[in-house]
Amino acid sequence: MSPIVPSLPPHLVQLGFDYVLAVEAGDDVQAARLAPEVEQVPGLLPAIAELIVFPVTALSDDTEPCADSLVLDEVGVIYLMAIREWAAHAPAAATPGIARTLAHFVGQVLADAPTDAVWGLQALRDEQVARARAVEWTS
Repeated sequence: MSPIVPSLPPHLVQLGFDYVLAVEAGDDVQAARLAPEVEQVPGLLPAIAELIVFPVTALSDDTEPCADSLVLDEVGVIYLMAIREWAAHAPAAATPGIARTLAHFVGQVLADAPTDAVWGLQALRDEQVARARAVEWTS
């Protein structure tokens, strides 16, 4: 399965991750400063969600599918669909909620401990910004 959204330009990847980081870190000033920019780009946080969730849950081309991998793939798809619907039907209210949900996902699924969510998000941001720059340079 391939990603649902096309690749984002580096500045939007940076913006989306910086907003999620500000919300997770409890930096209300930074979150309030970034929120209007994030809200001006419909679908930005769902796209960031895909960058975080898709690599972890999607079926790999390298391995044989099994019951567990098929279930994980479907759970990831449902999770991303729910975030997209949430953002589409209540964009202003959804923005901080989606950010908290993504930080929780990182803390519970990707980080070594839930308290490492900020570190995990920073690492993901840096990786995804670099990837977006590489795509931009080759285009």
